[in-house]
Amino acid sequence: MSPDAVPEPGRRSAIAGFRAGGAAPHEALWLPDWRDEEWNLLFGYLDIRNVPAGDALIRPGEPDRTLYFVLRGELEIIVQSADGLTMGRVARVGAGAVLGELAFFDGGPRSAAAWAVTPCEVAAMSPAQYAAFELENPALARTLLFALGRILATRLRRTTAKLVG
Repeated sequence: MSPDAVPEPGRRSAIAGFRAGGAAPHEALWLPDWRDEEWNLLFGYLDIRNVPAGDALIRPGEPDRTLYFVLRGELEIIVQSADGLTMGRVARVGAGAVLGELAFFDGGPRSAAAWAVTPCEVAAMSPAQYAAFELENPALARTLLFALGRILATRLRRTTAKLVG
């Protein structure tokens, strides 16, 4: 367990937020079979970060592989055009959403920016924290990976539909 793990009082509200599914279906971490016990195990491996409104959580091109679980607040996801001159909003996400999964999985640089629209609280998981979680909880780690894979697949399908639609 990380020394900066989500504290017990915060865990209850974080778990409630993810269970409530406040995020849009394509952004939500869907783990319907997880009880409080499983969520508590996961949040024991995550670090809390507060992001003031207007600050960046993720910047394009960064080599960081941290995976973020949005606990409260709203963030805008912004991508830069190929010419590097214009930016466009891809999504606005809130509690229950997951961010940073692409770099978490492939180790590549960040492909988009995430800016706090309101003050935000996120739980962060590095690949090393995931490895520790997986070592102690292999079945839960596998379930989490499939849930993250579902989010990636859903986002890819939405992007494909926009390109061909």
